[in-house]
Amino acid sequence: METTSEIVLKCTTSKLGNYENNAELRKLVFDFYQKNFTNPSKQIVNKNTGIAICFERGGANKTAFGGSMYAKKAALVTILDKICEHGYLFSVGKPKEADIPKGVVCFLNFKANVSIDGCLEEVRFSVRTKKDGSFHYHIDTPLIIRK
Repeated sequence: METTSEIVLKCTTSKLGNYENNAELRKLVFDFYQKNFTNPSKQIVNKNTGIAICFERGGANKTAFGGSMYAKKAALVTILDKICEHGYLFSVGKPKEADIPKGVVCFLNFKANVSIDGCLEEVRFSVRTKKDGSFHYHIDTPLIIRK
């Protein structure tokens, strides 16, 4: 299984640091996610696995309102489609007991290289695999940035 990528995605926080409070930034992220990703017919095909990743309103809620919010995370959401498209699968995780009744089979854990404001970072995210064979972007743990 390939675990690294020569592709480096790019984003910037330059337009995201001027919000008066965290609530405004959360709303911006939620609205952006809803507008750009939650169309039922929108799917992003991951180039390394061939799976089609779906996006749901629940993902928008968890991304915007679950966990901390900061400019780098908001910037990553602006290229979330590219992150999902170019991410590399690095592990498979078991679902929690509470996820099993919801039809979750496992979590596919991905990583991607992203240059945020010129600084190279490793971004990690997960995709839920469901019993019906669909794959859904999931952010129980927020987009994780590792240097």
